[in-house]
Amino acid sequence: MAQAVQAAARPKFRGNKNLKSKVVTHYPAHLEREYMRITDAYMVLLNKTLAEYLPTIRKAITDERAGMRQDSAYDDFSDYFREILEEFERRCVSFGIRHQLERLANLTRKLSIRAWKRVVHKTLGINILEDYYMGEFYRSALTLWVQKNVDLMETIPKNTLGRMKTIVEEGYRTGKATSAIGKEIQEAYKIDKRRARFIARDQMAKLNGDLTQQQQKDAGVGEYVWSSSGDGRVRDCHKDFDGKKFKWSEPPENWYDTESKGPDRPKIREKQFEEC
Repeated sequence: MAQAVQAAARPKFRGNKNLKSKVVTHYPAHLEREYMRITDAYMVLLNKTLAEYLPTIRKAITDERAGMRQDSAYDDFSDYFREILEEFERRCVSFGIRHQLERLANLTRKLSIRAWKRVVHKTLGINILEDYYMGEFYRSALTLWVQKNVDLMETIPKNTLGRMKTIVEEGYRTGKATSAIGKEIQEAYKIDKRRARFIARDQMAKLNGDLTQQQQKDAGVGEYVWSSSGDGRVRDCHKDFDGKKFKWSEPPENWYDTESKGPDRPKIREKQFEEC
């Protein structure tokens, strides 16, 4: 099928090496916002679950300090946070994170196909059937993306509650006021909420980029011109790429830093998060 598309496209160039697209495609920012809406709701669910247990945790600390307990409140912290995680996971069944991400992935595929068909039709006068983009690559790409994002979402509450447990234990050990401990817990929550939104932005860009790349390569497009969105979220390294031509087979170095390997990866990921 790829060969058929390329064979149909080739004579449309009429001897020209390159043809400028007659359609300017745009990044689906509304789908990114939808993913962020999902992560916000997910984190609100975690915060509500946590809020139900905080009075019990505060009481355990207060009673211990007042000598009203025979055992140590410190021993209960692990149990409390394990119960919070278990309760959150029960509530997540009805939240349906996988279903919501599958819906988002399919919307992204449909919009990507629609945009690319319009580009090819307007520029070359060729109509590509939509079922062309229902092949194994597209099924696998969406399945892998959904599973990766489910995994990413599921690590957030575990990491968040782990940090909060440390805050409580350290505060209890050092004699910190329960109000101060509560503030630190809320700060930790806010940080992880922002991190969840960063994952949404990062992963939506990744899925859209992967689909775009495969569609263009299938049609025989070997090169592309980098176009910056021009807003305040653009990374400095990406601003330098604007208007420059690249090959799909030779992308600019570290164009997608979260996929970087080696010892610099944690530093790169943290840098991205700070810029976000």
